[in-house]
Amino acid sequence: MAGIREYINQFGDKTFEEYPFNDSDALTLSELIYMPFEKVVSRSFDAEPKNYAVAANELFGIREFKHKKLGLMITNHASINMMAMANTKRYSQMRIVAVQEVYSVKPAIQYCAGTFILPDGTLVCVFRGTDDTIAGWKEDLDLFTHKNPPAYPMALEYVETLAKKFEGDILICGHSKGGNLALMAALRCSDEVRARIKGVYNNDGPGFHDYGIFHLGTYEEILPVYKHYVPSSSFIGMMMAHDYDYKAVKSTMHLGPFQHDVGTWKIKDGELETVPDIDILAKITDAALAIVCSYADDKGCKAVDNIVTAFTDGLGQPNLTDTAKHALSAIGGAFRAVKEISPDIKDVVKETFEGAGKQVFEAVKSIKGSNIAELTEKAFEAITR
Repeated sequence: MAGIREYINQFGDKTFEEYPFNDSDALTLSELIYMPFEKVVSRSFDAEPKNYAVAANELFGIREFKHKKLGLMITNHASINMMAMANTKRYSQMRIVAVQEVYSVKPAIQYCAGTFILPDGTLVCVFRGTDDTIAGWKEDLDLFTHKNPPAYPMALEYVETLAKKFEGDILICGHSKGGNLALMAALRCSDEVRARIKGVYNNDGPGFHDYGIFHLGTYEEILPVYKHYVPSSSFIGMMMAHDYDYKAVKSTMHLGPFQHDVGTWKIKDGELETVPDIDILAKITDAALAIVCSYADDKGCKAVDNIVTAFTDGLGQPNLTDTAKHALSAIGGAFRAVKEISPDIKDVVKETFEGAGKQVFEAVKSIKGSNIAELTEKAFEAITR
C-alpha cells in the first residue's frame, strides 16, 4: 500500500495547478516540518522567503548529507522525503519563510512553526508536533494540566502575524501536538484572519484541557474547511477533550501508539485511505482516557503537574535518545525525585483517580452500544462544572 513517499513519487511531477493541494499534501508537509528548517531559514516574516529546494539541500548539507533519525521515536523518513520533494516539479518551487522554533525547559516549551508558500501565493502554515526532547513530552502533558500552555499564544500570534505580512489564502496544518495547535489557532484567531483560512488539517492531534474551546462559536465556522484525520486505532488523537468530526485512516501498523507515525498511514490514488470508523480498541481508549481525565479538577491537575515535573527533572537528560542511552541512571533519578514529593500531593493524585478504574470498567462493558461522543463529553463535565 502506498504512503507519503509513494505519493511524492507518484504525484511529484504534477504541479499544484494540475493537481490541487489536498489532504495528502497537508500530511506530507506536517511530517516535513519535523526537519529542523530553523537552521537554514530565517525566523523573521520580513526576510525574503527561500526556495524550498535550496533550503532542503542546505539543511541536508548541514546534516552531513545523511538521512539521520530525528530522535528515538522519529524515523529518518522525513529526511528521505524532504530530499525526494526537493527534486519534484510539485514541491521544488515552493518557498519557505518564518521558521520559528522556541525551546525551553522551564516552562516546558517545544514549539515550531513554518510557512510554505505555494506558487499561487497560498500560505501553508505548519506546526511541528512533539520531537525528541523531554520538554516536548512534558509540554504534551501540560496540554491537559494547563488551560493555556505557552505554545497557544505563540501559535496564535504566528497566524495573526502571517496574515498581516502576506496576502493570499491560508491553510493551517499539523501532526500530533501540531494538529492541536492548528485547530486552536483557527478557533481563536480574529474573524478577519479566519475568513482567509481555506483549510485546517489536524492529523491525529490530541484534544484540549476541556470542551470549552469548542463552545467559542467559531468551531461551526471552520467545519466546512476542517479536515481531521486519526488512524483507525488512534491513541494520541483520543486523548482529552476532542471533536468527533474525524475520518479514520488505514495504517500499516496494528497498535494505536505505533499508528501515530504518519509514515504508516496509507494513501491510495492520491487520497488518504479511510475506513468507516475507528476500531473498538480506539473507542475503548477514548472512553477510558476521558473518564480518567474527568476526575482531575484544578487541584488534581496541579498535583499531577508537580509529579510529572519532578519525574522529568529527575531524568536529568535533555531528550529521549539520551534517556535511552543512560536508562538506568535516568529512570533511577526520576523515581528518586518523585519519592521526595510531599505525601499531601501524592494523596491528591490518589484521590483524584482512585474512582476512575471502576468507571472505566463500566464504560468498557457498554462501549458497543454507546454513543462515544456523548459518553466522553459527559465524562468531561466534571471538569467544567
